[in-house]
Amino acid sequence: MRIALLLLTFAAASAGCHKTTVTTTSSTVATSPDTLIAGTIIRSAGTWSAHKARTTQKLDVTVSGNSISWTIDTMEQLPGGGSSGGSGSSGMTLSSPTDPWFIFVESPRHLWFFNGTTDLTYSLSDGGGSRSGPAIHAGKLMPTNEKIPPDLVRQLPPDLQKQLPPVPPKEERPSL
Repeated sequence: MRIALLLLTFAAASAGCHKTTVTTTSSTVATSPDTLIAGTIIRSAGTWSAHKARTTQKLDVTVSGNSISWTIDTMEQLPGGGSSGGSGSSGMTLSSPTDPWFIFVESPRHLWFFNGTTDLTYSLSDGGGSRSGPAIHAGKLMPTNEKIPPDLVRQLPPDLQKQLPPVPPKEERPSL
């Protein structure tokens, strides 16, 4: 096969054919490393993101005095170059700027928001659609089908943990 290609190239060159140049370029799309990782506890303003296949999930958190606000953006690259996406915003008010609020990342598409004292809400999206709402409101457990992850329960104050099924202590991972 190589000999035939070499003879063809030699014949074309000796016959005075036009020289054709083929240039191939490739480019890579720069993506930031995943920071919206399961088990992460967010306690400050910033931007976190996760990429999976053609989908990007991004969480922007803003803190101002007693207010925490966030925007969740989802973008999916479609075959053929198009894209589809959605965005949602929400927030919470703290009783004091020093309240120990946090956002718990169960997964990039399953987020839990605690106001540091009495309220825990969720924003979950998966194959069954998107849903959000209160899991604990004004210090009282709300009726919901959403199961609060054990690692999140461990982060809640003892008075809220008492309202939930007991969670076994976290096991230490063996070192290698």
